[in-house]
Amino acid sequence: MDKILLILLSTISLMLGIDNNTDSDADGYPDIEELKAGTDPNDGFSVIYQGFWPFNPDKEKIWDPGFGTCPEANGCECKSSATCPKNSTCAQLNMGKYCIPSKGSRVPRFRGIDQFGDEFDLYDLANSNKPILIEIGTGWPQACKDFSAWRSYINDDATTRKWWENKFEGIRDLIDNGEVYWVHIIHLDENKNPATSETIDSWYWNYPHDNVILLADPEAKMKKWIRPTGYPCVVLVDENMDLQVHTLRGIEEATDEVYKILGKKH
Repeated sequence: MDKILLILLSTISLMLGIDNNTDSDADGYPDIEELKAGTDPNDGFSVIYQGFWPFNPDKEKIWDPGFGTCPEANGCECKSSATCPKNSTCAQLNMGKYCIPSKGSRVPRFRGIDQFGDEFDLYDLANSNKPILIEIGTGWPQACKDFSAWRSYINDDATTRKWWENKFEGIRDLIDNGEVYWVHIIHLDENKNPATSETIDSWYWNYPHDNVILLADPEAKMKKWIRPTGYPCVVLVDENMDLQVHTLRGIEEATDEVYKILGKKH
């Protein structure tokens, strides 16, 4: 069906004289992308994402491993790595031994409701030639609130905490300048209930940032896949949607690797 749709869209584009860069309503989304997404390429108010996030018309071509099911999936309890997926290991965590992904693991195709009420597809960030930083967090830890407040220029309380390092300063500029994609996924609200669209809306109200994609994960799919032991936890994914840095807690390892990739000093 996808191939038929692509052929149909290509035919329509040729008939209408649309090339891949034509953006009739100047909303930032090329007409060919809007046709595939089902929005109106001639209406500036009809956009793919209200947050103007990227749209990848070729995401259906990306191999998606899915989240899998226990006992042979990331996030599952294990006795040895033999029962874990490829590029995963059985690791001792706080509450037992679990399969956790290693470098090279393909991130499953996660979809979540963003701060504008749209269902965002993580694979829309693929093939963009930008590092993708995924933050896993919940609504109650002070560290999550402090980091988001610092990132959004609300206050600098984060810089006074014991976990803070001066080298973190540069990551805010990378987000502001659009040199990286930052996806903040929240699976529990401040009362430790599954996150909802209201959870995300509230977080965005308190810590707004135009370049941060906030997503609700009420089933804790990404949390279970990554298995963090502390929050915030930031992992790094490349444009192929392959994990480059996995960590159980903190932002240091992922940001260090981003600086290295982008040739930034910190």
